[in-house]
This record gives sequence, C-alpha cells and structure tokens, in this order.
Amino acid sequence: MTALTSKEILGQVVSGHHLVDTHAEYFLNEVMDGKVTEPVLASFLTALKMKGETTDELYGFVRAMRSHAIKPKTSFGFDFLDTCGTGGDGKGTLNVSTLSALTLASLGHKVAKHGNRSVSSLSGSSDILSGLGYPLERTHEECENEFIRTGFVFLFAPAWHPAMKYAGPVRAALGFRTFFNLIGPLSNPFSPTHQIVGVYDRSLCLPMAEILAKLGVKGAIVCHSQDGLDEFSIFSPTDYAYFDGKATIEMSFDPKGLGLSGPELDRNTVFSSSKEGAEALFRAVLDPSGPTGGTAMVSLNAGVSLFLLGVVKDIRSGYEMAKEALLTKKVLRFVHETLNLR
Repeated sequence: MTALTSKEILGQVVSGHHLVDTHAEYFLNEVMDGKVTEPVLASFLTALKMKGETTDELYGFVRAMRSHAIKPKTSFGFDFLDTCGTGGDGKGTLNVSTLSALTLASLGHKVAKHGNRSVSSLSGSSDILSGLGYPLERTHEECENEFIRTGFVFLFAPAWHPAMKYAGPVRAALGFRTFFNLIGPLSNPFSPTHQIVGVYDRSLCLPMAEILAKLGVKGAIVCHSQDGLDEFSIFSPTDYAYFDGKATIEMSFDPKGLGLSGPELDRNTVFSSSKEGAEALFRAVLDPSGPTGGTAMVSLNAGVSLFLLGVVKDIRSGYEMAKEALLTKKVLRFVHETLNLR
C-alpha cells in the first residue's frame, strides 16, 4: 500500500522525482480500477514522458498490468516463449516476430504470442494473422485449448487486458509513445518462461531485461540493432541484453558470421512502404521459392529464440535450423495443416 494519493504521486512526477515501484504500481492500479480522471492521467503520462521512466517505475507498472489481466485457468507445465516487441522503430520491416513465432511452433516449441493491432508498424501481429484467417475473437478457454493442441496461440491484448479501457482514450488523444508501449510486451497474461523483446531504443535493452528477470522468467533477450531495428538485423550488428536465468549481460551479434550473400541481403524482401507490401513480404517468407533477405531475417530471429530456449549451442546453429524449416516449407505446412490457416 502507499500513503500517497494519485494526485500526490502525480505531483512527484511533475516535480521531476522518480517513483518507487510500489507508488508506480499503486497509481496504475488506480487507473485500471477507473479511479483516475482523464486529465490526471494525461498529465501523469506527459510528465513521466518528459522525466523519463526508471526501471523501478516500469517494474511497478508491469505488476499492476499483470494483476489486472485475465488469467488462464490452465497451469502450463512446460517452457514456452513470447516474441512480442515494443514496435515503434519506424523502419517498415515485414512482421518478423510473428513469422519467427510460427517458425518456432512448427519446430515443436510452444509460443504464446502476445500482441495487438498495428500502431506504429505497417502490419501488426493481429493484422497479419487475421489476414491468414486466424480468429481473433476466441474465448479465453478456446485460446488455452488451442495453445495446448497446436503449441501456438495469439493472445489479442484487448481481450486479456479489459481494464486498459480506462487508459485507451487518453493514450489515443495524446498520440505519443508512453510507458504503456514498454510494458505491453512484458504483460503476457500466460507469463511465458522465456521472452525475446525487440525495443525501439538501445538504452532500453538492459532495463527491460532486468525487469523480465525480476518477473521470474527463465531466460530473456532484449535487442536493438545498430541500424535501428527492434529485432536482430541481417544488415548490421545487433546489441542485446541476455538474461540466462542467473545474470544479465550486454552483448552484440554480428550477422557477418552467417555468411549471407546475394539474394539473402536483398533489402527489398525485408522492407516495405505499404501495408499491402508488408503482407506480401510476409507471405513470400511463409511460402518461399528460395532464400531471400526476408527468410534470412526471420531465420536469424527464430534462431536467437532457439538459442535462448537452449535448443542449440549458438545463434548461428539456430539460424540454420530455422532456415531449413522455412525453405523446406515445414512452417507453411504447420500454418496450413495444424493451424488451419490460408
């Protein structure tokens, strides 16, 4: 509990003071209980944005977000992963995180993909999956059953975080990124054992990994590439914070070690300037006629997840395993035959 009121907490932030995690948690609990007025919330989000969020504040916000999420009735007795990132890099890549998730699931590794409609990207997870025929309006029980049956489920954020309705109008009215963009990927209602989180700013890698460690994950990687992507890049080195279950260290991965050449470095198969183009690139990776930059990007990011899960000894080995699954159309068969998508 806190001895401060919501307005007193707002006053601290307006004055440029950092909040302890319990005060941050209390404030967001009040928001999600519908007890904070829109003017107070708008002022809080603006002041916090100007001050800059601390790790303690984000940790408190995540605890509040998780406590208000709808919880699954099933107790999952296995390791599983989420590949949800913050978005917001503004680069116009194809939806790498969703393709990576499908690739992992096709290889028998369970993925509970948390996500929402597109906000900053050309085609968000829900946009691309619904385009394939994935039903977003499943009940919570149906989602749990689907996860157990197929090893893959998409958790549509609005269906699992109903209390966010109190913050939605203010976020839309403000129109700039707030801490909600950061805690979204950390608020998967299924509480995955492992997470890969791409972030829009390198400075977020270490604090986000530290928060995931505090939340009790077995392993996490938070990444930002040196060419500005919120995922591992095939064009430039990627900086990342790696939590191995014991300690968090900062590292860098250079894609030159993958030996990519020719069509595998074709930027036109990775970047698009339209939603339709991004969706076409997505389908081209799902049903490839050969190696491209798109298949290389997805293989690399899925490979990082395989490394995090302990399936392979290094990222390159994971890249090769994921690449084979894509090029042999194992992923496509999983999408068609197991998920019944088209």
